[in-house]
Amino acid sequence: MNRSRVVLATVSLLLAASACGGPDESPTSPSPSSSSKPTPSKSAPSSTPSAFTPAISPAKVTAACPFLGAGELDPIIGIVGIVATEEAPGATKTAPEYTCAYATDDQRSETRPRLYYFAFAKADPNTPVFTTAENCPGPNTPIPGVGDAAMYCDLDDYWTTLAVAKRVHGETRMLNLHLPQLRKKDGYLQVAKLLGERL
Repeated sequence: MNRSRVVLATVSLLLAASACGGPDESPTSPSPSSSSKPTPSKSAPSSTPSAFTPAISPAKVTAACPFLGAGELDPIIGIVGIVATEEAPGATKTAPEYTCAYATDDQRSETRPRLYYFAFAKADPNTPVFTTAENCPGPNTPIPGVGDAAMYCDLDDYWTTLAVAKRVHGETRMLNLHLPQLRKKDGYLQVAKLLGERL
């Protein structure tokens, strides 16, 4: 069983415990199944995408892609012509887990940046964010003033994970973005602010 499947199984157990009033725990960070680097696409998208309208704290979440548009992520990660694709929801007994993949048409699945959405009935926002940080081999960088808790840290020499959590609509919501490491660190703050405002 690869690390991503173990992580999703852990999150499923956390959701079940949270729904039953058990102790709050937090998920480990989902990680890409490969450290292969995507090849940036230099061609423009073949069709004109429709205008992106972000979700702003929806009462009910039904997808991860509405929290971050491909056109917003494109200039931050420097890959031209990416498209956001909602993947099949994860199966849990208590709540869905949503995943949005950002990629060019020819990019392999395991090299795509992904945005994961989780919800917890009772967890403190710090718990899932900083447990995610514990899975990074190096230090994490807290992002103050974003959501109720936020940070980013490197998973390896290519991937970074960024987590933002917020208590809203009677639950703790977390968005966890896996993306290639950025040369300009203000890109992490830029995308974290967008996610924090939208949770």
